[in-house]
Amino acid sequence: MLLMLLVLALAGNAHAAYNVNQYNRWANHSTDELMRRGQHFLQDLGQVDSAVVCYSIVAGRARENSEDSKAMCQIAKSMNNLGYIYATYYYDYQKAYECINNSLDIAKQYRFDDLSAYAYLNLASITENRNELYDDESMLTEALDNTKMAFVEAVKSNEWNVAVTCIYNMLEMMRGKKDMESIKSELDHFKRLQLNDSVEMWQCTRMFCQATEAYVSGQYAQALEYYNQMELKAQEVTTNRLQCIIKAKLQRGIVLAAMKRYDEALACLYEVETITREQGMQSELINTYRTIAQVYTAMGNKHKADQFDYKYLKAKEEFIHKSHAVRLEKSRFLNEMRRVNEQVAQIRAKHERAHQLLLMMSLIAAIILTALVLLVRSYLKQRDYIRHLYEKNVQLLGTSETVSPSVPQEHIPLDDSAPKYQGMLDQESKDRLFNQIKRVMEDMNIICKTDFSLQSLAEEVGSNYKYVSQVVNECYGKSFKQVLNEQRVREACRMFNDTERYGNLTIEAIAANLGFNSRSNFTVTFKRITGISPSDFMKMAKGK
Repeated sequence: MLLMLLVLALAGNAHAAYNVNQYNRWANHSTDELMRRGQHFLQDLGQVDSAVVCYSIVAGRARENSEDSKAMCQIAKSMNNLGYIYATYYYDYQKAYECINNSLDIAKQYRFDDLSAYAYLNLASITENRNELYDDESMLTEALDNTKMAFVEAVKSNEWNVAVTCIYNMLEMMRGKKDMESIKSELDHFKRLQLNDSVEMWQCTRMFCQATEAYVSGQYAQALEYYNQMELKAQEVTTNRLQCIIKAKLQRGIVLAAMKRYDEALACLYEVETITREQGMQSELINTYRTIAQVYTAMGNKHKADQFDYKYLKAKEEFIHKSHAVRLEKSRFLNEMRRVNEQVAQIRAKHERAHQLLLMMSLIAAIILTALVLLVRSYLKQRDYIRHLYEKNVQLLGTSETVSPSVPQEHIPLDDSAPKYQGMLDQESKDRLFNQIKRVMEDMNIICKTDFSLQSLAEEVGSNYKYVSQVVNECYGKSFKQVLNEQRVREACRMFNDTERYGNLTIEAIAANLGFNSRSNFTVTFKRITGISPSDFMKMAKGK
């Protein structure tokens, strides 16, 4: 909305009136439609400011279409057209350079050779225009170099109209100079081309080329004939017909002057002066005044030469003044356009940062969500596993057997501290002693004492410590410590499961009642034997 209002404000200087709804429709048009409208405003209606708005909207879409080759082609064209407008109509050469160089960068990146040709040709045109204003030979050299680059790219992409235009412009830049060596390679290439009349400027430029070469070699009569043919061929041209006719007449005047046919030369040049003045072709008029002054100088007529030198300087000054006036007149419009572009760039950067932040937050949310899902799944699996172990241990409570480990565990060796005395008791004595040991080990009041030991067990059964150790190891297949811990844990399971009687007891209290000297020792022992922790077993028991 801000962009729309700003462009609407600057449109007050345009030839067409704008309103919110109209511009809103423009901003939502496709790139192809905006390019068509821009060309219509520029070429058919002469509404340059309107064309700038259309092309600027297209140029502003570069980032969002960087992956679309077709769209980038249109964007490069819009930037090239903007450069042409800024140079030709606004005399803002800095902005023109910027736009055309951006177009050239896109053309090189995406290998649009035809667009590269147009971009180089426009760069050359800008530099040549500046040369006409300031008479800087370095600008002419730069213009010639860019025109050569345009010719190379045009031939590469078969853009023959551009190629022919490049040759025409190179010949015009020479302005009848005798040294044509700098463009000899391009001229030779051009003469080898087999083109037809579908290339509009082909015949006219061919005559121009032949006439220039004849003039440079001193064949003035032949050059004069070629320039006459060039003027005839120019009548068939539609796009640049008047410029070609003027060029042929101007060059014919230069050749006639070289032949010392001064009256004929001046008659030809005065005719050119009349046409350019009536048509408002200021640049061509300046060149005509300068040429007439040069002819009068060659004739030795200093008075007339000074008159036309004065006209030349005055026309040039008016041209420079006009360019500054136009630039000043358009400055508000251009400043508004720059401000709009800057604000659009800021808005885009802000949206891009917000987009990146959104992507980052989405990524973090996805990671967290994935972690939560994995955590929940792990928790559910762990809960099912604990429930399974709880149910298995509860089932064991209903048997009279000693609780055995419910999960894989490391092998715990027998009580190596008690010596083994095999063969000292007969089988009947072992059975009798085992029954006594079993009776004691199932008595929780005895085995849950903190100081209960193997020696305590021997005293309870009234037997020798050594025999008790032997019977426990052989009959249980475990050490005394293992059997004692399993019985205590078995009792702990009963207590946890009997929530009515023991539900108010803490784990520490149950551990102490069962003879364990610490909660940690009880927890490690309980989990090793049952596979789950005392707290998990208690939760399962309370929630059953």
